[in-house]
Amino acid sequence: MAAQTSDNLNSNWQFRVYHGVEVYQALPLNHSGLVQGVSTQSSGNMALHTGDLPEPVLKRRYSFLQALQLDLGQLVTANQVHGVKVQKVDRQLAGAGARSLQTALPDTDALITDEPGIVLAIFTADCVQVFLYDPDRPAVAVVHAGWRGTIARIVERTIERMIREYQTLPERMLAAIGPAICKKCFQVNRDLADIFNKADCLAVNKGGDRYYVDLIGFNFRLLTKAGIAPENIFLSGACTSCQHQTFFSYRAGNQTGNRMMGIISLK
Repeated sequence: MAAQTSDNLNSNWQFRVYHGVEVYQALPLNHSGLVQGVSTQSSGNMALHTGDLPEPVLKRRYSFLQALQLDLGQLVTANQVHGVKVQKVDRQLAGAGARSLQTALPDTDALITDEPGIVLAIFTADCVQVFLYDPDRPAVAVVHAGWRGTIARIVERTIERMIREYQTLPERMLAAIGPAICKKCFQVNRDLADIFNKADCLAVNKGGDRYYVDLIGFNFRLLTKAGIAPENIFLSGACTSCQHQTFFSYRAGNQTGNRMMGIISLK
């Protein structure tokens, strides 16, 4: 799978181009046994729930996955609701939500699997994407952590589920946090700032009479609290709002329905 590469803000993450398709990848989560990546604006909207016509969305998904030598028929997606449900994905669920919104897994914001070939996916446009890898089982997970999911500690819940299902050892895990809205761009009202302050006082910053929340930092701390070593957590350093010409951003993109797709799959 030949790729052209370019440097980015964080050397652990790179933009790569596979057969004309741009993919943003955490290098430690891409090797002979694992593939991970995030689509960019260049691939267009990847979500079926935003009002876009299904046919062009499916063509985009197919092209993106084909470039990574992955199968659309093995893609698994969820109806994301900013909740805390973690779904274990087995072979019988292969293809759920891949071609139809009606078959997506209901009310789910995190997916885990130890099945090779299954492609786990989430869709975001400012929310935090978290990718998890247990090299021993092996097993993988992908997490959609908006502000509600972050406060509810969906990342910790996902790791706890992997421990139960796969006997995962957090100290052996690798994690990556993809492009998401940064702490300088995520402005919130005082009531929400107070809620965050109770959940993680380090996540809230005040500038004048404005309040800002660091969702990325909050999730980083949740990962370390769960037992993952800080040196094994790879931050992209990319902000969807600051870099809204590269990534889709709900806030900076006039609240359009376009979404990026983040995927992870065991080979």
